[in-house]
Amino acid sequence: MTNKKRLNIVLDIGKTNVKLVFFDSKSNKPAKTYITKQVSKKKHSVDTLDANYIYQWTLKILEEQSKKASLEKFVCTTHGCSLSLIDEENQELLASTDYEFNFSKYEKKFQKIAPNFEECNTPLLENGLSLGQQLFYLNYTNPKLINKTSKILFYPQYMTWKFTNKFTSEISYIGCHSHLWNFGKNKYSSLITKLKIKDKLPPINKAWDIIGEKKIGSSNLKIMNGIHDSNASYLYFRNSNIRNFTLVSTGTWYIIFNQESSIKNLNPNYDMLANMDVFGKPISSIRFMGGREYDFLTSQLGVSSKTKIDKQFSVNDYFIYPSYASGGPFKNKNLQLKKYLKLKKEQRHYLVSLYIAFVLNFCLDKIKSQNMIILDGPIGKNQTIMKILATLRHKQKILKNKNEIGTSFGATNLFNIHKKNKLNTLVVLPLKDISIIDSYNLWLSNIYKKKLIKGD
Repeated sequence: MTNKKRLNIVLDIGKTNVKLVFFDSKSNKPAKTYITKQVSKKKHSVDTLDANYIYQWTLKILEEQSKKASLEKFVCTTHGCSLSLIDEENQELLASTDYEFNFSKYEKKFQKIAPNFEECNTPLLENGLSLGQQLFYLNYTNPKLINKTSKILFYPQYMTWKFTNKFTSEISYIGCHSHLWNFGKNKYSSLITKLKIKDKLPPINKAWDIIGEKKIGSSNLKIMNGIHDSNASYLYFRNSNIRNFTLVSTGTWYIIFNQESSIKNLNPNYDMLANMDVFGKPISSIRFMGGREYDFLTSQLGVSSKTKIDKQFSVNDYFIYPSYASGGPFKNKNLQLKKYLKLKKEQRHYLVSLYIAFVLNFCLDKIKSQNMIILDGPIGKNQTIMKILATLRHKQKILKNKNEIGTSFGATNLFNIHKKNKLNTLVVLPLKDISIIDSYNLWLSNIYKKKLIKGD
């Protein structure tokens, strides 16, 4: 046992991809990564993500690795807005909900009992981007299912339960655009009482609490409570040598956290909301599906991230306007893209990068970002987006995190919650051509003319 490599494990469940990452427990460097995809299926007439499949896939790999290494600690981090229903006999009724299902079908009815924005700092959102709206929908369409439910588990804690058979909850997930938390009074919101589900919610534990152990091979794997994914990324920076910053955490979603902005400044029309960090402190946030939109647009326009950039054309005549994904401050219009196909591939790729940078700049303005900006995740691979942003925000220092933290690495902070992280960053320099600022102002003016902002 003592000669075996000692490993900690992060199960990182993204909306599309699922990663199981093994970290050397001493150096905290990744030792091995496995990847699979979420699997969708219908259950009780709603779309679900096959959480049990992910568990079985994870368990199989853990058993294989336990033959070669000593498995120390395990934690799960997942995207937001996914829940599971467990009955009195510990059987899964639903595991786990897919937030892209139309849970907002009865939004007007939900509005009658939903907490106001001042209470829960959560706007009304599309589909299932609110746990509260999901629970309302399930209760309204299938009350027998809710009556059979003994415990409501959120996605990270579903995995914790599968490994330990213990029920638990966690604040960063509960406080993630859910309508379930009263930020002013720091307790469950009035919706919990109205839905009569308080007894179905397990006790709240710290994200880094060890909930139980799982015997895997010769290892006694310690199972930790778990964390919401963008909060895992934020945790790494919060525990760093940089104090006051705006974090842009990128993936399928671009989540922007501004430590300096009061939650009193939040405007629900722009998909602004309060997140809760693992220590129970509210953070002002705004987000949009930047990764999803980038992938969609590059696919539709026949380019890829490897396509070179050409900006020597009349860019202002070919702006891309929002929006091509749910969530975010703009209306989901899916405007026609045919006119761009006559352009060269390099020009099309530039327009996509320009669009993402413009939307990101808009969001940073709305969250009143004036402090240092840290860019983390896949955005760090796109020099064009970063340099456009640095030009638009030339009064702020913008850092690219050199070693992409992302969710998996951020979650390793839970293995040692008091650890202070030293960041490895590069300053993003602006472009010499500042005409990009005029282009942004024209794009923004047209956004208002076209009435593409939610709430207009």
